Amino acid sequence: MLKTLARWLGPKWSRTIETDLAKSYHATFSTPDGQRVLRHLLDNIYFTTYGGVDPNTALVLNARRTVVQEILENIDLGERPHKYVLVEELPNAS
Repeated sequence: MLKTLARWLGPKWSRTIETDLAKSYHATFSTPDGQRVLRHLLDNIYFTTYGGVDPNTALVLNARRTVVQEILENIDLGERPHKYVLVEELPNAS
């Protein structure tokens, strides 16, 4: 189980950290207009739940949430760049 988790987390944690891009996200969403857009995305996409039975609708909502999550991560990285650590390679889990 640990090997599977390490294989999955490796690419997630080792993604290239683009601090310049993250600073741009932070600058964009720190403006009054950016905050209004972010509030709209959070209220209408990120914190929305789907109670239906159509798996395609649930999949689309989850995909839209993923985009908002990426925005939130980049804003956070722009605000706190030293919080994130670039991982080059995980050791073999034994």
